[in-house]
Amino acid sequence: MDEFSARRLNDVIGVLTEQRNIVVSRGATFAGHLIDLAIVQLRMTLHDISEEELSEFSNLLSVNRGRGRENSD
Repeated sequence: MDEFSARRLNDVIGVLTEQRNIVVSRGATFAGHLIDLAIVQLRMTLHDISEEELSEFSNLLSVNRGRGRENSD
């Protein structure tokens, strides 16, 4: 991704973050969650992360979290 596009995406992420904070502060938590999803998608695009990579990372975290629970029991 070129520098201009990356800067533009960062600007959009900043605006969405501000909007998310506003809607959540007004009690619209579901709308805030939807905005969070848009932010994640933009960050994935910005950092060239595929949905498959995110899924694998999520699975790894879930496995490690489960192991932590086993060790604390």
